[in-house]
Amino acid sequence: MISKLARLLLLPAAVSVSAIAAQHAAFAQDSKLNAMLPDDIRKAGVLTIATDAHYPPCESFADDNKTMVGYEPDMWNAIGTKLGIKIHAVSTDFDGLIPGVQSGRYPMAMECISDSAAREKQVTFIDNSYGTSAIYALASNTTVSNDALSLCGLKSAAQTGTDFNDVLSAITVRCKKNGKAGLTVYNYPSADAVLLALYSGRVDFVMSDAAAAADIQKHAPKPIKIYSNDLIPKLYTGMVVRPDQKQLADATLAGLKAIQADGTYDKIMEKWDLKLLELPDTGINLATSKPLPTPAP
Repeated sequence: MISKLARLLLLPAAVSVSAIAAQHAAFAQDSKLNAMLPDDIRKAGVLTIATDAHYPPCESFADDNKTMVGYEPDMWNAIGTKLGIKIHAVSTDFDGLIPGVQSGRYPMAMECISDSAAREKQVTFIDNSYGTSAIYALASNTTVSNDALSLCGLKSAAQTGTDFNDVLSAITVRCKKNGKAGLTVYNYPSADAVLLALYSGRVDFVMSDAAAAADIQKHAPKPIKIYSNDLIPKLYTGMVVRPDQKQLADATLAGLKAIQADGTYDKIMEKWDLKLLELPDTGINLATSKPLPTPAP
């Protein structure tokens, strides 16, 4: 997950991906792509994808508390249409996504999961976008700034299992290198719980996805400010499958590239005001095959 592009994103009202697809004649099922799928998925005509649908604009539940909306549901539905299959999405806790794929409970997971060398030892990534994170603090907090050293000695929080914790660890390293106290970090099982810790004053700042800025500011009970610093990396994010599911990974990547070629991908990212997170050269396990620079503490 996870995004130096902390902008105020004005999220548009949810629109079904079919409305986007209707604009592209080439959107119909591609029989060659369908033939690339593993036999069991192709015959069933359904692919189950696990997610944590509490993280707009990646994905969240609509007002009916059943329909998933976000740029990733639009994307997985568009890819599914290209592959000639339906997508069955199920929501679970974020820290259960990769273990669920590893165990075979879910054939695929997608929830703005950031690619890393460590995670590639567990699962295979089909990278579809960039991501970066941001620091969120109450506007009344005059201590926090874009200087990482302004955070030294403060209390922070992040969601369990996310690599926001890696950024917090890097901040602590820099603090200690400069003779300052490190961070006290609390982990919570959900993004909502992380934000509640901020609103209630239990922590001074939190780490979350930069792409969620507009939604967080819209729903925050108190004014929020957003910060970045030079320790926040730019990352790849993508779908994950088991390493032995190369056929599924290749078929999914082919479907992803097909929606890029016909313009659907661009339409989806534009709809959710995420043009700066577009990844032109999508691929597999890009964190190791095409690594991005990692900021040094």
